[in-house]
Amino acid sequence: MAIKAKLSTNFKAIQSRMRRLPRLVEETLDSFAKRDAIRVIELYQKGLKRNLFGVERLSDATIRIKAEEGMSQPTTPLYGLGDEEPNSLYNALRIRKIKKGWRVYVRWAKHYASDLQLRELLAIHQRGALISVTEKMRKFLHYIGIHLRADTVIIRIPPRPVLDMAIIKALEMRRKEDPAKQIRKAMAEVIKTGKENLFKKYREFHEREAAQYE
Repeated sequence: MAIKAKLSTNFKAIQSRMRRLPRLVEETLDSFAKRDAIRVIELYQKGLKRNLFGVERLSDATIRIKAEEGMSQPTTPLYGLGDEEPNSLYNALRIRKIKKGWRVYVRWAKHYASDLQLRELLAIHQRGALISVTEKMRKFLHYIGIHLRADTVIIRIPPRPVLDMAIIKALEMRRKEDPAKQIRKAMAEVIKTGKENLFKKYREFHEREAAQYE
């Protein structure tokens, strides 16, 4: 004679709650990925605005030209116009949903003062560059007030890897916060009480942050 076990009401409730966990965990992990992407942009912008990463200062000639052009922040590398110009390097980053998570990308729009796209210009500043001086370039620089020595044949743009530094800082912050611990705490709440307050808190907070970067 087969004996059929009778499960308690409480056990059945726990089983039902546990069936909700895969969906809740997946949604929340996606939200954490979105938070990390947003954080990279915020750290990048803050790093530019306050020069928090200690990148190489601008030359005196460059500062003077930026000041003469009326830039509000002439001494701050990559932040001459502040944060108001939409096609500046400060506003170059956005986030995009991908199959597994979120990606930070550099916009394709042209820089407000260049024929280069924002992604091309940021790549130059990230890695630095050596530019051969042509006669045409020498005359133009002289015209705008930068007077090269006769033996100057190369102009060096120093690397200012603010984006790389922002990514490293964001990863450090994620390790300290321990998303796995947060997920375990939210799972325990669901199993014990049936409530999803922590899961909802994580998702709603990150959604509010994300709107301006999508």
